Amino acid sequence: MLLKDKVIIVTGASSGIGAAAALKFAEQGAKLVLGARRRDALEAVAGQVTRSNAAAVAVPGDVKDAGYAEELVEVAEERFGGLDGAFNNAGKLGSGAMVEATGPEEWAEVIATNLTSGYHAARAQIPALRARGGGSLVFTGSFIGHTATLPGMGAYAASKAGLVGLMQAIA
Repeated sequence: MLLKDKVIIVTGASSGIGAAAALKFAEQGAKLVLGARRRDALEAVAGQVTRSNAAAVAVPGDVKDAGYAEELVEVAEERFGGLDGAFNNAGKLGSGAMVEATGPEEWAEVIATNLTSGYHAARAQIPALRARGGGSLVFTGSFIGHTATLPGMGAYAASKAGLVGLMQAIA
């Protein structure tokens, strides 16, 4: 029960890494604020958590929205009394088009989802973590853009490299 009664936000919690992390955190006794765009899938994960006798609340929304990052923190504070950690996991790969074939809209969407959302999250979460005397702020990164890349991953690589820079600045 390493996380017993710790309040943790998990974004991208409706599937994949985010859902698996939420279930693992719940297994360790955490109280969870789960975020993702797909309401039904998110509520299904929250249901799994609560059926395991852990506490979870689903808060559907889009990480690209600064107000959503603030809402997740507000729910953590109002529902569970504060925030002890966050796993900012929501992300987007993009179409796989080469840079010269990637349209400005797709570029902006990937950067907003993978990088700008990290800024929104940190900006909302850091004051709440400080109010509790500290905590853990975690982002899902990638070797793509940090140490290597693959064809068709320009926007993704740029966003994840930027996320590494953001994390270093925060640290």
